[in-house]
Amino acid sequence: MSKLIYIMDPLCGWCYGNSSNTQKLYDKYKNVLDFEILPAGMWTGTNARKQSKQMAQFIKKHDPQVQQTTGTEFGKEYFEFIENEEVALDSEVPSRAIVSIKKLWASQAIPFAVEVQKARYWYGKDLNEDETYLRICEKFGLDKTEFLQVFHSEIIKKETQQTFALAKQYASSYPTLLAEKEGKYYVLEQGYASFETISNRIDEIHLLN
Repeated sequence: MSKLIYIMDPLCGWCYGNSSNTQKLYDKYKNVLDFEILPAGMWTGTNARKQSKQMAQFIKKHDPQVQQTTGTEFGKEYFEFIENEEVALDSEVPSRAIVSIKKLWASQAIPFAVEVQKARYWYGKDLNEDETYLRICEKFGLDKTEFLQVFHSEIIKKETQQTFALAKQYASSYPTLLAEKEGKYYVLEQGYASFETISNRIDEIHLLN
């Protein structure tokens, strides 16, 4: 079966802007194409940082452009939340949550990742807090205890780092959507493309044949 490979980062505003497209593509093709999501680790290790006044000002100028281009709205609570300078921005934590879901309930990985982004960018929730993910698990009817056991395990921390390394083999900017067919790779999206544009590209390369 051919595959769609989506490289993203949970702390990437453009990836959030792309989230509704991601869900639409998954809903349309999930029964005929494999669909793999790879968090990329944009802000991890020494690149992790804290929210700041300077960053908040940048975001308030930048994210309305994302909204205008993609049609995906940012929440009022989010724009209030980014003023909190105590909040760490570490892609490893939400990425590890997504990798945990891939391991436990692979069919829920895309919807879960979309909800993780929505938690921050719409509801203004802290992606460093377990409770943020437990609420999403509850929404999808996923076992919260099982999730926490995997989420905090050393094995999944290692697998998350391996996922970052794999993502970097595919792309250096996010979001990027690739198609894989018979060992060949095709760029469907780099940055933002409309749902219709991506669907047409899938048809052009005969991905379903």
